[in-house]
Amino acid sequence: MTSVDDSPELPPLPRDRMADFKEGVVPYLFVVPGLLLVFGILGYAVVGGAILSLNETDMFLNKTFVGLKNYRDVFSDPRFINALWRTLLFVVVSIALGIGMSMIFALTLYRVTRGKRFFRGLSLVPYFVSGVATAVMFRFIFTTSGGFANSVLSALGLPTPSWLGDPALAFMVAVLANCWFMVPFATLILLGGLQTIDREIYDSASIDGASDFAVFRRITLPLIKPMMGVSLIWVTYISFSTFDIILALTAGGPQRATELLSIYMFETAFLELNFGAGSVLMMVLLAFNTALSVLYLKVFVMGDHRRKLEK
Repeated sequence: MTSVDDSPELPPLPRDRMADFKEGVVPYLFVVPGLLLVFGILGYAVVGGAILSLNETDMFLNKTFVGLKNYRDVFSDPRFINALWRTLLFVVVSIALGIGMSMIFALTLYRVTRGKRFFRGLSLVPYFVSGVATAVMFRFIFTTSGGFANSVLSALGLPTPSWLGDPALAFMVAVLANCWFMVPFATLILLGGLQTIDREIYDSASIDGASDFAVFRRITLPLIKPMMGVSLIWVTYISFSTFDIILALTAGGPQRATELLSIYMFETAFLELNFGAGSVLMMVLLAFNTALSVLYLKVFVMGDHRRKLEK
């Protein structure tokens, strides 16, 4: 005959309660100050910009409420329409090229065995170079007379175009400069995702005879999906917000071929001193960045987490 222990469960000791408190609450207490600082500064800038966008201001920031007049003026300006379409094209091309390059570099660094720390550190060098320095380097490379690109083309007997004088070529150079600057950090994010994958999964797929492309499509991509979302957020944000590279490289030219919304916003707010219209453009950029970030999080991060919970 077996006896059943019906004695009541002992309450947790004070020491256990304190340990649970430290484990569950203390980490968040350390995070809160940083979050308050970030959201405080960001909130002040966003709210201030929203208020300015509804007012006309002079050079001393004396405000006169005009409602949505600034929005109507900006949205009806052909220059805004052109800058918007150029920005969207710039962002789409930068995302496609930037994510593709980041994935290739991440996979390459993942397979490197000898000197991997050196090469991984070396891959981050472009990220530590300022945007203005990046633009100066690309101007030296693609300048018409004596530039590296034209020197190579001349040595091969090929035509030497005016890279920064032709609208289409200048746009392409601006995209390349932007990608060179933003790819290293995206590569680091993707490389971190690759390192979380158990190598036994790849060994099993190799034993089953799966091709490299099938392994990449069916194993690698699904397992680094959250990191893909974070990389897309980074690449999209940089592409929408790039300013110093374009200003130092082409200043929006030639023929406004590289005049993105960020350049248009700068000239409107600080050269024409139309802070209301400049704030409208700031709100437009903020809306695009926020909407796409939420979309990426929902598709790549939250959607993946939700499917795991359903399983």
